[in-house]
Amino acid sequence: MPFFFKGRHQKDNKQESLLSGDKNPETVKVSGFVRPLLAENLSMIKEMTGNSSDIVIRKLKTGAGEKIEIAVVYVGGITDEKAIHDFLLESIMNSEELAEKEYGREVLETIAGDAVALGGVEKEKRLDKVLESLMAGNTIILAEETAEAVITTTKGGEKRSIKEPENQQAFRGSREGFIEALDTNISLVRRIIKNPNLWVEKTTMGSVTKTDVAIMYINGICDPKTVKEVKKRMESIEIDSILESGYIEQFIEDAVFTTFPTVYHTERPDMVAGNLLEGRIAIFVDGTPFVLLVPAVFIQFFQSVEDYYSRFDIATFIRFLRVLIFFISLIAPAVYVGATTFHKEMIPTELLVVIAAQREIVPFPAVVEAMIMEISFEILREAGIRLPKAIGSAVSIVGAIVIGQAAVQA
Repeated sequence: MPFFFKGRHQKDNKQESLLSGDKNPETVKVSGFVRPLLAENLSMIKEMTGNSSDIVIRKLKTGAGEKIEIAVVYVGGITDEKAIHDFLLESIMNSEELAEKEYGREVLETIAGDAVALGGVEKEKRLDKVLESLMAGNTIILAEETAEAVITTTKGGEKRSIKEPENQQAFRGSREGFIEALDTNISLVRRIIKNPNLWVEKTTMGSVTKTDVAIMYINGICDPKTVKEVKKRMESIEIDSILESGYIEQFIEDAVFTTFPTVYHTERPDMVAGNLLEGRIAIFVDGTPFVLLVPAVFIQFFQSVEDYYSRFDIATFIRFLRVLIFFISLIAPAVYVGATTFHKEMIPTELLVVIAAQREIVPFPAVVEAMIMEISFEILREAGIRLPKAIGSAVSIVGAIVIGQAAVQA
């Protein structure tokens, strides 16, 4: 045991020396800025990424006499590798302007200015920003004898295709649903609202995951105080990881200990567009198809996207029906327990005789019976959702048959 703790103590000291930049010959120097030497920069990138196998480094020679060595670094799987080969590598290798340069700095300036046929290109000197861009799916270009890097936008990779959401289906309206790509989700809303006043502000949250988060609102319709409050609450969030929009929902909601939801979420772009036109703010999180809408009111949870597409009288009637069903499901078990236990005079005589005959063989009081019924419904619902489809559908069918048979007998 003492040897174990001794080795662990030495390991912790080694990690601290790496972070603090200790000049121990056994450790690799970690600097906050890009170094002039290409080999040293690549060595630091490999060390700080743990020599990960998905870090792709492509070395090229360009300039006068092909004496200047450059390196193209990207992460496989989260970048558009076709764009890298067609618009980046091909442009560098076939550029006549690069063939005349004699210094690495001139090479990078030419690449950033003219040689690369990509949308976003910028230069960066800080090593932490370079690594952050690399992990976000961008491509890094480094050159010999140059203490800066060129960052090109090449985000891509495999992603799920756009299809109708399974949880919020509609008989009438759009068949498009959000996916896990942030830029794609934003573009789906922009296709509906083609207005320059539709503003989007992006930020990064999570000290470890570095998750991209964006807020969207219509300037001139949304209350500026609401926008300011949302920004204030999101800036106050300090957390290591943001894996889903539910993380942000729990931090920005007003009331935590409540049974009612206070933030609305949806998978439908048309629903987001409708709420934006009503003055609300949408919060997009990279990696999830669920978009948050704030502020939310209670009646909003009884609305459907089809209410905007139907006639006002039909939509109003259906909405009142939803509210009625909500109150029935909320108070029906309590009314049943109260009527069968304490207020039997409220029940008609013929119905009371039938209920008494049915309850004669039940060994539990009415309140326990109601609790068992509620729990059974929740068990069947969870089983249908959480279990695999082959098992979950079978459990749901059996549960529906049992409940239906009990209702018929009652």
